[in-house]
Formats: sequence, C-alpha cells, structure tokens
Amino acid sequence: MNGIRRTWLPFELGATPWITLALLLVFELVLHSDAWVLRYRSVFAVGRASDKVDFVARQLPEVLFVGNSRADNGLSPQAFVAGAGLNKPTEVFNLGVPGANTLVLKGVVERLLDEGMTAPAHVFITLDETLFQDEDSLGYYGFLASRSDMLEHGFYGALFGSWLRTWYYSGNLRQLREPEKLLRFVSATFSNIDPIGGSAAQTRGYRRGISGGFQTRAQLIAQEAGTRAPPDPRMANTLGALVERLVRSGSRVYLVAVPMFERASSFGPTAAPSEYSKVLSLLEARGARWLEVPLAKRLGPEHFADPGHLNDGGAVLFSSALGSAWQKLADKR
Repeated sequence: MNGIRRTWLPFELGATPWITLALLLVFELVLHSDAWVLRYRSVFAVGRASDKVDFVARQLPEVLFVGNSRADNGLSPQAFVAGAGLNKPTEVFNLGVPGANTLVLKGVVERLLDEGMTAPAHVFITLDETLFQDEDSLGYYGFLASRSDMLEHGFYGALFGSWLRTWYYSGNLRQLREPEKLLRFVSATFSNIDPIGGSAAQTRGYRRGISGGFQTRAQLIAQEAGTRAPPDPRMANTLGALVERLVRSGSRVYLVAVPMFERASSFGPTAAPSEYSKVLSLLEARGARWLEVPLAKRLGPEHFADPGHLNDGGAVLFSSALGSAWQKLADKR
C-alpha cells in the first residue's frame, strides 16, 4: 500500500461535525421565520420591531408615527387623540423603532405597503440627526431593510447577512451570555412573553420613557454622538424615496421633531443653517410638510427620561400639542 494516495471520505469525520452542521442549518432556517422573531420579541430589539410591524399589517391605522426611539418614547397615541379631538383612538399607531435609521424605516414601511397594506391617510415622521447615520448595532438591516436598498447603497455585508442570518445576528445572540437575557430567552421559548413596556396591541406601539430603562450607557453615548455628525447622503436619499412613495400612495406626510433637553433640533425654520437644512428641503421637495408644534409650557428636566428622550409626562404634553397643531392645520384645508 506504500505510495498509494489514500482517498479521503467525508464520513470518516464522524457524526459530530454533521450534527453540528445540521443544527446550524436548522438555526439558520429558524432565523428566517417571522414566527421565531415574534416569539422572542421580549428578548431582541428586532423581535419588538417585528411585533409592531405585524400589528400594523393587521390593524391598518389611519395615523402612523414613524421614527426611532425618540418617536417610540415621545409620541403617545392616546394623548395625540385627545389633543386632536378625535373619537377613534384605535386608528393611531406608533411605529417608532429604537436604534433605527432611514434605511430600516423605509424597509419596514415599504414591506407593509408591498404586502397590501392601505397607505395611512396621515404619516408623521420624527426627524432626528441619528436617523441619518449608518449604524446598525441592534441588527435590523438583515431583517428589516430592503435588499434592493442595501445593494444600491453598498451595504454588502448586511445584504449577505440577510441570507446568512446566523452569521449576521451573532453579535446580538451573544447577549444571551447575560443571565437576565438568558432567563428571558428560556421563558419566551416555553410561553409568550410580551416586550418590556407592553405589546403593540396593548400600547399602540408607544413605550413610556424610563430613566435607564431601555438603553445602555454605550447606546446613549453613541446616539448623542450621532446628533453631532453630518448626515450620510445615502440615508437622506433613502428617506426622500420613502416620502415620495408614501405621497404617491396617497398619504399626507408631516415632518416633526421631538424635543430634547436643552438642545435645539437641527430641523425646522428656526434651526441654524446646516447640512440638515438641506435634508429638510429635500424631503419637502418630495412632498412632505414641516409641522411646527407650539408647546403651552416649556419642558423641564422632569419631562425627560434622559437628555434625548421624553418620559411619559413629557410625551403626553408634546403629543397633545402635536394633535392640536395637526387638527388646526386640517381645519384650514
């Protein structure tokens, strides 16, 4: 037998590698299942976002709030309804997605429209500088962003991750090393556990801002750093395309800015000239309308969960004022 090359046979590796590959394949298939994502809505941010998307697809709201965590914590559907004098509170929904940027928001809204959802009559987009940054620490791109958008704008890693989600989402899965997260994961495996703050059906998508409740210090620092960065042109163009799609579908699109503590927004007619002024002009050219929200009283420290997010008291005051401003605008038409 000397000098004869030995043929390698795959089965000689034994059963362990094949079992491992089979488990990885099953896990990959699970990550592509909407049912799995919803099952763990109390564990992962993408699950809570999907809970909102699933609810909106079934409920078809007349008024839809869209934005990131500043919308999630800052726009109370109930207070908006009261301020606007409406009698159908169930027709308003908060689709704020913490940590999302315009790439994610466009993917979410277009997914709903493409699946046959009637375009909401009124869409409020909360403008925030961090919406225009390329940041995906919560792993939304591979689940919620449009593959065509990722291809067009050069997000090839995330595009690949939308097919190989085990690799893409591994950073978030490592959170299960935290005992509290692991226990919640185990509990969600055996029973339906709602997200912290309540399910979409219970809260109409609104989650009350609580100091230190939902974001780590690192996430808050990253978000505040984003408010000082210039807008990513790809994100500005993406939101412009979303506005155009909504307007074309029959929605009236309003642009608003949720208050922040002792810091003015970069948007609106009173904002200092900047690159964000150009973004606002772009969105208005696509058919959106800026809506100024006068407040009856100045918001103080007691109205904020942290410098960038309103607490429930602040959200109620701002949302009521938003509803009133919107109703006055509607009366003029």
